[in-house]
Parts: sequence; C-alpha cells; structure tokens
Amino acid sequence: MEATKYSASSGNLHVVAYPGDNKILIAMSLDSDAVDTRDKNLAGFAIWRRYQGKPETPLANRISFVGGVNAATTAATREWTPSDQAPFQKFRWIDVPEDGFDAPITYRVQALYFTGQGYKTAPGPQVSIPVAPVKARHANFHPAFTRGYIASQAYADKFDNKDIRPAGAKTLSFDTKPFEAQYAWLGADARTRLFDFINECQKDSAAKVDVFAYDLDEPNVIAAICRMGKQGRLRAILDDAPLHSKPNKSGVMPLEVGAAKMIIAAAGASNVRQGHFGRFQHNKVFIKRDAQGKAQKVLFGSMNFSLRGIYVQANNVIVVDDADVAGMFAKAFDDAFANDVKQAPFQADPIARGYMTGSASDTQALPKFSLALSPHKNYSVSLGPMADRIRKATSSVFFAVMEPTGSGPVLDTLREIAARPTVFSYGTVETDKGLAVQSPNGQMSVMTSFAALTKNVPAPFKKEFNGGPGMHIHDKFVVVDFNAANPTVFTGSSNLASGGEQANGDSLAMIEDAAIANMFAIEAVALFDHYHFRKAMQTVKPNQPPLTLWYPGKPNAPTPWWRQYYDTTCIQMRDRLLFTAQPLPPGLAATKTVDWSAVDAAAAKSAGKVKGAAPAGEATGKKEQAASMRSSAKKPRRPSVKGAAAKRKPQPKRTRARNAAKVGRGGRPRAFSGKDGIGLP
Repeated sequence: MEATKYSASSGNLHVVAYPGDNKILIAMSLDSDAVDTRDKNLAGFAIWRRYQGKPETPLANRISFVGGVNAATTAATREWTPSDQAPFQKFRWIDVPEDGFDAPITYRVQALYFTGQGYKTAPGPQVSIPVAPVKARHANFHPAFTRGYIASQAYADKFDNKDIRPAGAKTLSFDTKPFEAQYAWLGADARTRLFDFINECQKDSAAKVDVFAYDLDEPNVIAAICRMGKQGRLRAILDDAPLHSKPNKSGVMPLEVGAAKMIIAAAGASNVRQGHFGRFQHNKVFIKRDAQGKAQKVLFGSMNFSLRGIYVQANNVIVVDDADVAGMFAKAFDDAFANDVKQAPFQADPIARGYMTGSASDTQALPKFSLALSPHKNYSVSLGPMADRIRKATSSVFFAVMEPTGSGPVLDTLREIAARPTVFSYGTVETDKGLAVQSPNGQMSVMTSFAALTKNVPAPFKKEFNGGPGMHIHDKFVVVDFNAANPTVFTGSSNLASGGEQANGDSLAMIEDAAIANMFAIEAVALFDHYHFRKAMQTVKPNQPPLTLWYPGKPNAPTPWWRQYYDTTCIQMRDRLLFTAQPLPPGLAATKTVDWSAVDAAAAKSAGKVKGAAPAGEATGKKEQAASMRSSAKKPRRPSVKGAAAKRKPQPKRTRARNAAKVGRGGRPRAFSGKDGIGLP
C-alpha cells in the first residue's frame, strides 16, 4: 500500500508531510540544541513547492517583517511575500495547492536563522520531500470534503465576498450558472463526488436510485432528483420534522416544503415518504441499485444537499463502490420506506443492532471499517465503542463536532480527554451561541457570533463574507491517534449524542486506516487554525498597527516566537513533536487548563429556550440538537480531572477572554495556516 506520510531529515532538521484531500500538512522540527537566542535564533521556515515537470516556486506568507502592508493598501495592491523572505513562524503548515493534488508534489523545506538584531536571515539545514496523493489509496472508498471557508480571506480575495444565491426571496429554481465558479471552489471535492455520483445515476438509464434527504434546497440536486423521478426509477425519503414542514416565526415556509412537492409531482406520491423517526430523518444518502434492485454504490456523510451544506459549511461525504456496503444502506432505506419512517420498526430491525463490518481488513479496494445505522434501541451499540476508543487514545484526539453538550459517552469522553495531560486534544465545536474552539491546553471558549472578520480588521486582512445564520462547521468526526499504531476515524451524519442515536435516522462509520485518518486529521487542524485565528482577531482594536513577524529587537516583543515550542510545560512542545513523529521526553505531561463551563452554560440556556417547542435545525440557523439537549439540560457539570490539571481552578471570565485573544509573541497570531483556500485565515 502507498505511504501515509513522508519523512526526511538533514542534521537537526526533521520534516514530515501528510497528504490529505487537496491539502498537505507539512510538519517541521529542529532538535533542542539547534535553537537558542545567541547564534541559532530561529527565524522560521521557508517552503518551496514543485510539481513534476514544473519549476519550483516558494510558498508565500501574508505576513512579513516590515510594514509594507497597512490600512492604506487595498486588496489589489496587497502582495504576498515569498517564505524565503518572510518565513513561516510555525512548526507546521497546511498547503492547499492552486493546481490541486492529483499528482506528486515535491516540497523543499529550509530553516532560516536570524543573523543578529533585526530581520536579516541566513540559511540553515534543508530537506526535499516528495509527497504522493493519497485520496485514491482505496479504489472503492473515497472521502471528500467541502472547502467550508466562505468566511475567509481566500474567498474575499477570489470572489469579493459575493453571495451564493440571487438577491430577493429564496427559491428552488434559480439559474446557478452565474455562481458556478463559486460553487466549484466552495464545494470542492465533496461537491465533485456528489455530482459525479448523480451524473452516473442519470447516465445509467437502467439504474434505480434511492435518496435520503434532510436539508434540501440545492437547485441542481433537486432538478436531478426530479428528472430521475419522472423516469420512474427514483424513490425518496424526506425529513418532515417541524423545521422542514412548518412556517418560521415570520410565517415563511421552509424551502423543503416546495422541494417535497416538486419531487412528489415528478416521482409520484407512492415513491416518496415524508417522516422523521422519533425526531429527524437525518441521513444524507444516495444509493444506486441495478435494474433488479440490487444495491451497487452509496454516497453518505455529513453534507446536506443544500446550498449551505455544500457551499457554506465544512462537511464531508464518502462514496463507497461496494455492493455489501451499499446493501446496508439499501436495507435501511427499505425498512424506513415500508414503515413510513417510524422509529420502533427500524429499531427492531437487525440493521440497527450495532456496527456491521464493511471491510474486515485493509485492502486495495476498501479500508478496514464498520458501519452503524440508527435509530438504535440503545445508543451504546454505536457510541459505546467510539467512546472506548477515544478513552484509549495514546497520543492525540482531533474533532469537529456540533454541540458537544447532549448526553452520551462520546461527548463526556471528549471532555475527559481534553484534560488528560499526555494526550494532544484539539478541535472545533459549533453551538447556537457561536463557534467554540478548544485550544490544545483543553480550554473551550464560546464566541458571541460566527467568526467572520467583519469589523476592526487589521492590515493585511480584509472584511469577510459572514455566511449568514446557521451552522458553519457541520462536520461530525473524531480522529484518534492519527499517526500512531492504530489510527481510527469516526464520521457520518450522527451528531454523536445519545438522544440522536436513539431517535434519528443517521449513519456512523468507524474507519481504521492511516491514510483516511490523515485526511480527517488535516481537516481538523485546518479548521482549528482557521477559526482560532478569528478568535484572536475578535479583540482587535480600531486602527491597530499591521501585523508583522517576530524578529530580535522587535519593540515590546522580547521573547522569541519559538520559545514555547521548546518549553516542557507548554502544550506547543507536544504539538511540535507529535506532528513530526519525534519521541517525547520521558514523563512529558504538558500543563492543561480545562474549562468547558461556557459551552455548558450556552447549552443550558438554549435547552431552556426550546423547552416544549419543536426543535429547529441546520437550515434555519438554530441547532438540530435542541431536542437531545432538552433531555439533558441539567445543571452543567464538568468531568473529573486527574493529576495536576484537576488542581487548577477555572480561570475567571476576564482571564479566559484575555487568553483567548492572545496572539503569538510579538503580536503575531499563533494559529495561522495555508495560503490558498482552506487554511487561509
């Protein structure tokens, strides 16, 4: 099988590259005796990229040592600085190549040192490292991701913050051609996989197609469903929970009502079921069958077939070209269809008893993975094994989830692992109060609103597109020990709470494969860096001076930017060593200051607001987990924390806010990644 990571060393420099879905994570480290404040004061890293048969080009940095960029400059005059002149002051970087990642790329990485006071640098050790694409590692199993960064400098630069639909009242049948370039960029590989799947179904006139849909308003998806429906070869199960069937507070009916009418008119009422199990029909699935009805292929994941799902939110899909796996979803569809999307019959079906084996081992066709389909009678059949795997983490846990405040073992375990000093735990969460970002030290903070840069934006950055109300990080995944001996990914449409697993129609895949763990880990790191930067920027004052890199003698910045990465008490040291797969010092247990009380408080308020009311969901900007939170809206509690971390009291609100707003030494934001697209702050 192909390599899942690529390593190279030269003297004291160690570099590891992890290939992902159109992204490459490059991790750098220097031995401790290769940095000091005397003659080895590290300036950062220069990185060059080279495609086969093309010249080498340097990756560029938006931040440099000198003014150059200030409030008077415009986007048109704003220039990037090559990293050999403005090195990356980070020990890892996510590159998103402009030309994609379908062919091998060679990276050259060089450490740069300051020659004395000021920002003049001299070259240090360097390595070259070839990296091959990994997304085609398994012939019949293909994860893919949306870009998910409509609120970004990349979108502002590339599309000038244009909206993704026509002005005026929202409709289901507008001309999407004027938005095609935006849609292709925002939807990225996930959109490509979705429409490739749909086009394959349309071209195979003998194929039968089944669709599970939750949010549904993307005009091209609806048009394709209707075309196949008119041909008499499509069935659909559509969610009809209140958020998809009742008017909102302004009396406006959800677009899904119109979509359902269109699909019923095209396919016939006998081929469409509308229902919501105990709470939601929350699957987002296309199933392709042959002329005799035998399942052939399936697309599933977290991505709704909606404008927000594909073009605004961070989401994923997985396409599996395997009759047995597609058959699992086909059985679930047949049960739900035959029983009018009722909870009890599905829970009694063998299909809902627990994880089913998709592939017992890692092969060229499929990774080792299992699949659980809900609603279950007992949530523990799906969430129990997941919580157990998280609890057994030895090195790292990365996650991107919605509302980790419902009940259930997974959500409790994510909190517990955040406090464990020997595990690097880090991720993003969306609450209905805003975006929450868990720092590597375990601290979870809640933002007052979604973190687009919309005011007091410091040069060299510009105002961003807000993205509108609703969830933005809609991914649901957890990655355990991504570069250790047994990396595992859990993902699907499940919100990972007990109530949802017993009341919703959902999927949850357990994937034990290093290459796929890389893909999801890179997504988690990119999301964290992207939004952690925005968290820092929320406290920027008007007319703040431009951001610049650190250098010896920089005013009011005596501490080198790299110092914390070599401090055994700082989580940044574990970060540096983890990603470069370097051995940890014996007994290293970084200090953590864990506090998730703000998330709990937000959850309790939200649960109180919706008590007794029908839950609103993803499409409206209110959270889909309101119902599960009603069942668990008890006094917020925190997990028990062992060791040194347990002795630390929650920081006062003012201290938490100050820490959340900190930027790197010398005024530089700590979390800053990737030039092109995803990782761009």
